Amino acid sequence: MLSSRTKVSSYRSPILEPEEYADRFSSTVTNGFIALEIAIGHKLGLFGSLNEFTSPVSPTELAVSCKLKERYVREWLGCMSAAGFVSISSDDKYFIPEACKPHTESSKLASALLQLAANTSSVLECFKEDGPKGYDYSNQFDTLMWLDHDNQSCDSKWIKENLFPVGYKEPDTITNVLDFGCGPGSLTIKLAEYLPNAKVYGVDIDRNSIEKAKENKAKENIPNVEFVLLENDHMDESWTKKFDWITLVDVLHDLPNPKFSISDIRRVLKDDGIVSVIDPCVHSDHKMNQGNQTAAMLYVFSTFLCLPCSMSREPAVGNGVGWGVENRAEFLKSNDLKILGDEHNGLVQFQKA
Repeated sequence: MLSSRTKVSSYRSPILEPEEYADRFSSTVTNGFIALEIAIGHKLGLFGSLNEFTSPVSPTELAVSCKLKERYVREWLGCMSAAGFVSISSDDKYFIPEACKPHTESSKLASALLQLAANTSSVLECFKEDGPKGYDYSNQFDTLMWLDHDNQSCDSKWIKENLFPVGYKEPDTITNVLDFGCGPGSLTIKLAEYLPNAKVYGVDIDRNSIEKAKENKAKENIPNVEFVLLENDHMDESWTKKFDWITLVDVLHDLPNPKFSISDIRRVLKDDGIVSVIDPCVHSDHKMNQGNQTAAMLYVFSTFLCLPCSMSREPAVGNGVGWGVENRAEFLKSNDLKILGDEHNGLVQFQKA
């Protein structure tokens, strides 16, 4: 999951001297190329296979284990060994030191580069004055599946520590839950497992995502979850004041018309209900993000995904990651909502004012 409940930090980076600027710029570009090769290694299972081997292996052995061509694997190993991420034994075999293996988990994040790169031509057109405002997730199913993959590991412990409104609600008092913008539904299903006595609904405007969510439900055989395609952005009138708890995880900053959506969410929320929202931990003021490399990375995701989505339909508010936690807090308060606790966290809980 890209966002977290972590409180946003302030970074103040001094203006770099020309030599340091040149070095950082050059190394960032170089590392970008290497990151693409890391992404390939994750996608093809090369890191996973190397981690499973207990002794150094030849390029052929690695290629066979992954059902790949040896020549391409050898080229990949050339890059990874040059970058220092794969070691070479005295007899010219390849390995990752045992203590280093857990750190290759970051290769999953690098694999997002392959998803983002597919949008390059579209986002270039969006930048142009006479180009389209944005694009939605309707042609981004592979990316949605990549984003959804993290949600599969959101077990009960994660939900309690990172999402549930602890101190404001008790699990046994909740009867109806809404996961707004559920995507392919992995988190929604985990919520249903966490609250087995509640009915959990997942809604999304993307038809492919809802179909996949229904497939996942059937596979997991979870009886207390239901997935609903949200048509015309408006939830069923019969849901008015239905939900004890509503979640929006990495959704609010993507919406092209958040005022309409939050009004509808407020309508279906019980008077004593709680809404939990997670968005990226980024300041609204660019100056406050200077030197924050995580914020820089999140802006890349936003340029290729979040901002185009928030610009895809009228009124095309164009929030994206750059909206920031401060602007989000003001938006919620201006819509007659009361924030509970610190409003500058990635996670905020709120209720009707």
